Formats: sequence, C-alpha cells, structure tokens
Amino acid sequence: MDHIGVLKRAWKVTWRYRILWLFGLFAGGTGGGGGGGGGGGGSSWTPSPDSDWLPTREIERVGWWLQDNIALIVALIAFFAVLGLGMFILSIAAKGGLVFLVNEAEEERPVRGMDGWAAGFRAWFKVFGIGFVLFVPYMMLLFAVLVATLAPIIRPFISGGQPGLEAFVGMCGGLALGGLVLLLLGILIGVLDTLAVRHEVLDGRGVFASIGAAWTDVRTRFKDVFVMWLLMIAVGLAFGVVIGVAAAIFGFGIVAAILAEEFVVAGVVGFALFIFLLLPTAIYGAFTSAVWTVFFRRLTGREVIEAALSPGYTPPLVPGAPADTPPAPSPPAAPYAPAPPAAPYPPGPPVAPPPDTSASPSAPPPPPEERE
Repeated sequence: MDHIGVLKRAWKVTWRYRILWLFGLFAGGTGGGGGGGGGGGGSSWTPSPDSDWLPTREIERVGWWLQDNIALIVALIAFFAVLGLGMFILSIAAKGGLVFLVNEAEEERPVRGMDGWAAGFRAWFKVFGIGFVLFVPYMMLLFAVLVATLAPIIRPFISGGQPGLEAFVGMCGGLALGGLVLLLLGILIGVLDTLAVRHEVLDGRGVFASIGAAWTDVRTRFKDVFVMWLLMIAVGLAFGVVIGVAAAIFGFGIVAAILAEEFVVAGVVGFALFIFLLLPTAIYGAFTSAVWTVFFRRLTGREVIEAALSPGYTPPLVPGAPADTPPAPSPPAAPYAPAPPAAPYPPGPPVAPPPDTSASPSAPPPPPEERE
C-alpha cells in the first residue's frame, strides 16, 4: 500500500472541504472538562502575618475573594460541567460525521455539514459503545495494575511499619513490566477503536461486529496498519513541535505581562493564544481522521485508484471485501449463434443456349473466277 499517497490524498480532501475543519475541531477533543475542583477547606481564610511581600498579598486577596464568592464558584463549576457534557456529546457525533463526510468526498458526492451531523448523531450510540467496550476494561486493568504494583509499598504504611528495599524493587519492576504491557495494549485498543468506528459508520455494523472486523483488519494486514500508525505518530510529533513553539512564544508574553503586573494584557495574550490554537487544532483533527478513512477505504478494497486503469488489474467486485480477496468470477458468455442464411434469389426466365456451330457443315470455297 502507498502510505505516502494516503497522506497526500487525505491532505487534499482536508484542504478542499473546509467544512471538515469544524468537525475536526469538535472531534479533536476540544470539549474537555474543566471545572477545577474547588473548594477551600475550612470556614474562613486565615491570612499570613507576613503581608509585605507581593505574592503573599495577592494570595491573601484571592483567598478572601474565594470565601466571599462561594455561590459564584459553585455556579461556574456547574456551568463548565454542563458545557463539558455538551462538548462530549458533540465530539462523539463529530467523530462519526467526519468519517462519513470524508467517505462522501472520496465517493465524489456532495459534502454537506448537515449530512455529517445527521450521520454522526445517527451513529452516536454505537460509536460511543465502541469506545466504552474498548476503553472501560482497559481503565479497569490499569487501575488493577497500579494497585498490585503499589500494594507492597502502601501495605506497610497502613499497618504502621516501613516498606523494605524489596518492596521498592518489586514496585519498580512491576511499573516497568506493567507499564510496557499497558502501553502496547493501549496502542492496540486505539487502533481498534479507529478502525471499528469506520466499520460502523460506513458499513452499519453493530458494536461487537465492528470491533471484530477491526481485529480482523489488524490481524490480516498488520504490516500496513503498523506502518500507517508509525506515520501518524511522526505527523503528531511534528504538529506538537510546531504548536509547542507557538505556545512558548505566547507563553513568554503572558509571563512577562504578569511579572510587569499587567494582568489585563496577560489575559488578552492568553485569549489570543487560545484563538490562535483553534485553527491548527481543527485542521489537524480533520486531517488525522481523513488519513484513517482514506487508509480504511484502501485497506478494505473500497478505493478505486488510478492503477485500476492499467491492464492486468482487476479491482474487487464485492464492496467491503479485503483488497487481497480474488474477484468474483464473471458469468460465462452466451455461445456464438451464426446468423441464418439469406433467402435465395428467385430464378429468372430461361435463357436459350447458344447455337452449336461445331456440328454444322462448313461453307464451300468461292469459285476460282471470282477471286481477284
């Protein structure tokens, strides 16, 4: 498979259809949760007696403000909780809608935002179910590994003792081995989720059928899937470096404004950083989804590429069949039937045969006196 060609095609689709950027913004996880967990302990704020230093005075001022605005803080937490839930719902719908729209672009059909949202909400529960089935057991396994690894250290503290050296050695070994297993399993689950969502959105499969089909793709085409994953890791690292440099530049401005006690300027620069990061985040989210959708189409034989026009190439005839599946045999041609002979011309009138002069007597020679 031409993996670089997949990246080029995905970028072409992403740049041509700008509506995909909106879906990429929501599907890229911008709905995060937020809401800091708040609350100050105790019923009153006790200021420090040393109030001459500027940071100490600012901390005391913040403490008094928190104490006087508990109701506002609770309202803000509730607001951000509701906002986070709404963004989560939209992110699931955008995830499925983005797959649908990229497939529409590849099929050369109209790419409309309303169609994408309709497809995303239509597949919402199944897309959510795929993630739930894959990631909830993984999180439970992660918690179990952490508990089993940290138990030799925590148990002596609970009983009032001190952990020995062997406990720390066991903890380090458990974290190394368990961390490696969890890392590999997390990568596999992420790839399965990516492919299973496309099986569900484009094929209409159920949750477990989509996961099973994704596992078949990984098992039978492991090399192609692994190379595609490595390329996307490289793309993600490059994007992270660019965004990190831009964020560092803005962050330097924010820190400089805070040190100069220009808090309004710091807030403006921080808001500008947020707005600046929206566009590249949206484009990157749309591009990554487009890459996996184009790759999925070629992996499963949906993509009609230019090589199909070359002699000797036979594309799969069954939609959804793997690319290495032999094409279905064509029906035999009908046997050749010769055309019926034309009707003979009608016979014409009889023709008299020419006289036979061979049997008639020859004429006598002329007399001598008539000769010159």
